[in-house]
Amino acid sequence: MDLFQQRWEICRISKVNLSSNSLSGFLSPSIQSLKVLRDLDLSKNILSGNIPTTLGGLQSLETLSLADNRFEGAIPNTFGALMSLVSLDLSNNSLSSEIPKSLEALTYLKNFNVSVNNLQGEIPSKGPFKNFFAQSFLLNHALCGLPRQGVPRCKVDTIKRSKTLIMKYILPSILPILVTMIVSFVFIKCHYRRKHSPVDRVDSLSLATWRRTSYLEIQQATDNFSQCNLLGIGSFGSVFKGTLSNGTIVAIKVFNLQEESVLRSFDSECEVLRNIRHRNLIKVLSSCCNINFKALILEFMPNGSLDKWLYSHNYFLDMLQRVNIMIDVASALEYLHHDYSTPVIHCDLKPQNILLDEDMTAHVSDFGIAKLLDKGDSKTRTLTLATMGYMAPENGFPAKVNCMLSIMNLALNCSMESPEQRINMKDALAKLKKIRLQFQQDVGGP
Repeated sequence: MDLFQQRWEICRISKVNLSSNSLSGFLSPSIQSLKVLRDLDLSKNILSGNIPTTLGGLQSLETLSLADNRFEGAIPNTFGALMSLVSLDLSNNSLSSEIPKSLEALTYLKNFNVSVNNLQGEIPSKGPFKNFFAQSFLLNHALCGLPRQGVPRCKVDTIKRSKTLIMKYILPSILPILVTMIVSFVFIKCHYRRKHSPVDRVDSLSLATWRRTSYLEIQQATDNFSQCNLLGIGSFGSVFKGTLSNGTIVAIKVFNLQEESVLRSFDSECEVLRNIRHRNLIKVLSSCCNINFKALILEFMPNGSLDKWLYSHNYFLDMLQRVNIMIDVASALEYLHHDYSTPVIHCDLKPQNILLDEDMTAHVSDFGIAKLLDKGDSKTRTLTLATMGYMAPENGFPAKVNCMLSIMNLALNCSMESPEQRINMKDALAKLKKIRLQFQQDVGGP
């Protein structure tokens, strides 16, 4: 049945948000009767069929999201008539054919996402498409275009067209990168660093102990950002598994540069991870940073996140493993709070951000919203940001019960309302080690 086939009579409505439901069926062409509609969000449903071409008649439309559905067929060429459109999200569908050239006329279009579809052909390069990069087109394996769009080059028909592409699009895109490299080289030679420049902060990152990795190396390592290598997608962007030219398996965190908050997250993570070193903190091996693309190359953790081990029925952690992971995390936090030159508050500690290596050793990751405390900062100014946790019920041996009771008591001491009453990480780590020792003695283990 067509969605809302008989329900578009309210022609003066300006906003429709029906996202995150279980709506199914087709989107009715009669939607064109909503002439003053400005915002339409039907994302995260199970709508299918073709996208109605009549949507192109909604001249007042500013935001359109049909993401996370089952739409198929082509993106309507009539979308080029949506002259007021600012944001268009068609990601996570089954759309095919080419991206219409008519969209180049949308001068106000700022946000564009067609990732995770079956699109093919050449990506438009004029108009708003000058400002869209790889994150807008991820996981469409038949697309081609410019290097900054994260896709293979198109096969050009003539030498003349090749020269036109180079002069009009490729040269302007790489020129800022070349200028940045030259300026960085001069700064290195002069040992000069401006404190308030974001570009300088990123450059100093790569000049410390990290080597610079090119975009081409990352593209090759991930098999052109193949969906088979996609480890996860978050608000910051995407994480891919990659294999470097020397055979090293890594995790590559690619940032979505279209979001201003993600740029701040990248800067914050670089600032925190630039100098810290600890066996229980995720290790950064390299970085890729230019105007159009930013990524961190991290250690690959073959056992995934703690979240998987806690919530999946296919994985299991015994009591000793759980205590060992707690001690690993506490050791990392003790280092950040007490042993690093500038105290660091993680601010987003949760199972998804705790990764496990092949030996089930825990590593704390994701410092996107971490805080570096200056000398003037006090503990009373630091809010405790918590994520709801999970602990599986154990009915069984008294040793497990006593261990859990001790851990819960310690957790309460760590989460007192007043910062002055909370136990610090040095003492918390020491108590955890005593709890582990007592548990091992109670069960007679090593």
